[in-house]
Amino acid sequence: MQMHVLNIMRVAAVIMAFGGGTGTARADWSFVMLGDTRGDGPTTTTGVSLHLNTIAQKIALVNPDLVLMAGDLINGPDIPTNSSLSYTQQYSNWQTAMAPITASNIALYCVRGNHDNDRSAPELKQAYYDAVGAFMPTNGPTNGATDDQRGFTYSFSYNNATFFALDQYFYYDKTSESGYHSIDQSWLDQQLHAASTPHKIVMAHEPVYMTTGESGEEHFFGTDAEAETRRTNFWNSLGNNGARLYLCGHVHVVSVGLINDHNGTGIYQLTAGNGGAPFEPIFTNHDTGVSVLYTNGSNFGFAYATVGDIAMTINYYLLNKDDNSWSVAPYTTVIKTVPEPSSAALLAVVAGFFVWSRSRSARRPREVHQISA
Repeated sequence: MQMHVLNIMRVAAVIMAFGGGTGTARADWSFVMLGDTRGDGPTTTTGVSLHLNTIAQKIALVNPDLVLMAGDLINGPDIPTNSSLSYTQQYSNWQTAMAPITASNIALYCVRGNHDNDRSAPELKQAYYDAVGAFMPTNGPTNGATDDQRGFTYSFSYNNATFFALDQYFYYDKTSESGYHSIDQSWLDQQLHAASTPHKIVMAHEPVYMTTGESGEEHFFGTDAEAETRRTNFWNSLGNNGARLYLCGHVHVVSVGLINDHNGTGIYQLTAGNGGAPFEPIFTNHDTGVSVLYTNGSNFGFAYATVGDIAMTINYYLLNKDDNSWSVAPYTTVIKTVPEPSSAALLAVVAGFFVWSRSRSARRPREVHQISA
């Protein structure tokens, strides 16, 4: 028994020598995720959902550290044909609806959705940049004057997490129908690899995999063979670099899917497109290899993540639009952190030390063991 205690003390010394002590405890913190806050296209008079302000008030009440918005902030060009509602006014209306959040000094991070983009209407891109993009981080790809994604694609770190926001429409030309479903993959690879935080979250507008058989069956990257290769490379890049959560919207539901990368590592896709846009039907079919863990297409709301040192716990706040009451879904997502390579190596050394010590003790004559004790 005394020899066992001595071995534990030695291992503790090794851990401390490699900086593996517990150090200062980090308090849990939180962030909110939602997308698709636009209104109903055929009838909207503001370009934003009539429920958005109610949702924003609830978010301000739960008081997260930051909010992630996964695109389709406004209707953009999808408004009644006789409307004179400008893009600038739509974003102004969106800012007004989101005022409970910004007035509470809660950080807000956004990406564009397809309704925030129209390559044939550069004034929409400018309106987004003036209202939103100008306030986003500016470390995005800059591959020349026509490929400057600062304010559109970016990354940032907060506490023990790093976030990667991808603009999926920067290269899209509506006139020629080119550049659709494309991102700067090399930039993302570099950013993921450089990040050393235990939590890594990637955000864009469209799902990579279908989890509810959504109308249109729209896949980011497309559906042909080349698209499938790009999709696989994207998902493997997340898995290889320790990202375990992909946040998106586009489909107006909340849906959680689990999809393995090439190493068999599960990565969660959270579709949080229930930010106020009109509901969409839910179907039971989904992509091969997708495990559907939760789906709700009857409530507006948002996902609320509590982040700790060893796991991220996500709860789902649901709004009953008939009486504006709130509830929390019975389903919870728990995503464990990915150990850093140094920590994993240390654990292997420690485990090996115990095995070696136990084996060595078993080979000793009994009197030697007693003397050591």
